[in-house]
Amino acid sequence: MGRSSNKLTRRKFLRTTAAIGGGAAASAFGLNSARAAPIELRYFYRAAWPTSETYANWLIDEWNKKNGDRVHVTGSSVDGETYKTKQTIELSSSSPPDIFYSWEGGRAAEIIKAGFSADLTPYYQKFGWDKSLNPASVTLATFDGKKYFVPTEIGASVVWYRKDLHDKLGLSVPTTWDEMMANAQKAKAAGIAPFMLSNQKKWPAQFMWSAMMVNKYGLDAYQGLIDNKIPWTDPRAVDITAMMQKLAEDGMFIPDFNSIDFAPAQVPWTQGKALYWYMGSFILGSFRGDQKECCQVPTDWFAFPAMSDKKPIMSIYDEDTVMIHAASKNKDEAAEFVDWMVSPAASAKKLEIDKPYASNASTDLSHLPEMEQRLGKAMADAGSYTFMHVDHGTPPAISDRFLDGLQGVLAGAISPQEAMAATETEAERVRGKIKT
Repeated sequence: MGRSSNKLTRRKFLRTTAAIGGGAAASAFGLNSARAAPIELRYFYRAAWPTSETYANWLIDEWNKKNGDRVHVTGSSVDGETYKTKQTIELSSSSPPDIFYSWEGGRAAEIIKAGFSADLTPYYQKFGWDKSLNPASVTLATFDGKKYFVPTEIGASVVWYRKDLHDKLGLSVPTTWDEMMANAQKAKAAGIAPFMLSNQKKWPAQFMWSAMMVNKYGLDAYQGLIDNKIPWTDPRAVDITAMMQKLAEDGMFIPDFNSIDFAPAQVPWTQGKALYWYMGSFILGSFRGDQKECCQVPTDWFAFPAMSDKKPIMSIYDEDTVMIHAASKNKDEAAEFVDWMVSPAASAKKLEIDKPYASNASTDLSHLPEMEQRLGKAMADAGSYTFMHVDHGTPPAISDRFLDGLQGVLAGAISPQEAMAATETEAERVRGKIKT
């Protein structure tokens, strides 16, 4: 009787406390079955292509299926151009994202200098990222002895070419600048634009400019510009800008190149209106189109050819990286999600949905077309990054002025000297005059 009465009294008490939110009282009896709310993480990223969204949604959904009751991730994104301005707004907000996309080089340095990026060195040690990720992708993550980002995609810039047009014109793959220009002249005579260029957003033309600077005057000269040791008015920088101007004047680029955006440029490319396209490996996603494999038209690549007696250097860099916000209250959990992003399983899915090349060194490339495997091997064999283009390597204030000037030169609006002088003026404002 006493025990039964106690049970009734206890049940009545629990019903009463539940009705008025008496979770604490219920817990005191050890009967609180409600699970703690999961930790919420926000991931803010750049969606450069439609496949970027598809892959990011898969990445987040798969994580939440397995871990969402403990650590739940929500994603948000903007396109690549919008991200350049939106990133700072998001990172400066009162509720910034825990994990966010970042470029490497000078843009990463700006984020680190502003105090937005957490030091990830302990997580590199915990998760072994130094060993699992491609060495060429990891070398760029270190600033002042600490690692601040994790590369998720490695990239290379090469000359893509239409194999069918090459065969039609009886051309051989060039190994020197003069050979490539001879091929270009034959293409032009046949009514085909030698080079595709889609420079509406200003960033594409810098790829060729950077490759020409490196392969004509050497990596030290180019890196001197990036590292603020050589002024932009240096005769070598002016010369490369003048060479770009000459290419435009000689009709070496597709007509209206300064008015064509990157995505629409796929149309004239597939129509066979251009022979060569010097661009990053990220373009493989666009070449693929709706197909599972590359490419919509017969396509292959070769490294930018020699312009002097110097050995040609292929541009290898980190295309995509992620940082953890310094203000995140859940850095450990954020690092877990980042580790999932660069895992073998996620890397394999990236190749399937999005585009090459995942930063995980163990990623199996055997199912890719031979030419894509060949490029992946070339990047892996490099062992380190070589050089990045200007808008990755320098702070946005300098690179924006450079891109404006280069586009103006190609349009015939300003001279190479004026473009480089304007870039140097902005560089001096940002970093001061270079001491000679």
